This record gives sequence, C-alpha cells and structure tokens, in this order.
Amino acid sequence: MNFTHYTDEPIRLAVDLVNTLQPVTGIDQLTDLAALRAFLRAHDQAGRPTARDLDGVRRLRADLRAVFAAGDPEAAGECVNHVLEEAGATPRVSLHSGEPHLHFQPVGSGLADRIGVAAAMGLAVVLCDEAGRLGVCASASCQEAFVDMSKNRRKRFCSEACAHRESVAAFRARRRPAS
Repeated sequence: MNFTHYTDEPIRLAVDLVNTLQPVTGIDQLTDLAALRAFLRAHDQAGRPTARDLDGVRRLRADLRAVFAAGDPEAAGECVNHVLEEAGATPRVSLHSGEPHLHFQPVGSGLADRIGVAAAMGLAVVLCDEAGRLGVCASASCQEAFVDMSKNRRKRFCSEACAHRESVAAFRARRRPAS
C-alpha cells in the first residue's frame, strides 16, 4: 500500500486513536490530560488540550471505531461522513509550505474537530481508493482496528501474533477429545 504522505499520518492517527480503548478489556489509555498530551506529541499534533478536548477526543474515538467496524464500504462511508459533518470539514487550498495542498480542518476549530477531520479524510481516501482495507481484528481477545495492507485484502487479524494465537487455539480445540 502506498498512501500519500498526507494520508499516512492521518491513517496512523485514526488507528492509534481508536486503539487507545481496548474493547475487550476496557483498558483506556486516554484517561486524563497527560495521556492526551502524550498521544498528541506522539502524533505531532499541536495544542494545549483541555478537559473539554479530552471528552471530545474520546467521543471522536467511538465515532472512528464505527468506521473500522462497519463491515462494508457503504456503512463505513456513512460513518466517515458523520465524523466530517460533526467536525465541520471545510476543504481549502493552503500555500503555507510554498506548495499548494489541501487542508480540510475548519479555521479556528477545536482539537477534537481538527483531529477528527484529519483522521476522517485519511480514512475517506483509503475507503474510496481501496475499499475493504479497514477492519477490526477477528481475535475475540483483541478486536483492535487495523488497515489491511495485504495484496488480497483478506486480512482478518491486526497482527501476526493475533493470527497465530487464534490458529493455535483452533488447532488445540480440534485435538481435544469430544466429551
């Protein structure tokens, strides 16, 4: 998969944000402002988050998870459109780096909206150019979001570790004597 530079970072941002809440265990990595600041630093996102921003980013996380869990391109598209609408996405040409390029964040938007628009636009590009690439790990003990980078678009697990763990469990289940 060869996403553009503008798309790579927003996709990584979306996946990592969704995966800050582990749905199986309920472990939440965005419990306070310090955790949000660390997440923002790790993704080169500027800003001084407030408690309101933390709440907004956590709501955004749930909306983005719905994109990965949608199961089909039409439902995923509806979820992406919801995020874009909620965040007030406004396409505009910017020349701040000397080269014309697109920005979608509304001028003067809050932190959650800026992150939401960037992540949703990245997901929209993947969805429109490479439908079927977004998913949630099929491992019952994981369920993390991922982007399928395989040639055949048949990836079911977020990592080789999850695929192997499920394969071993299935093998052992077949070997157990029937009761």
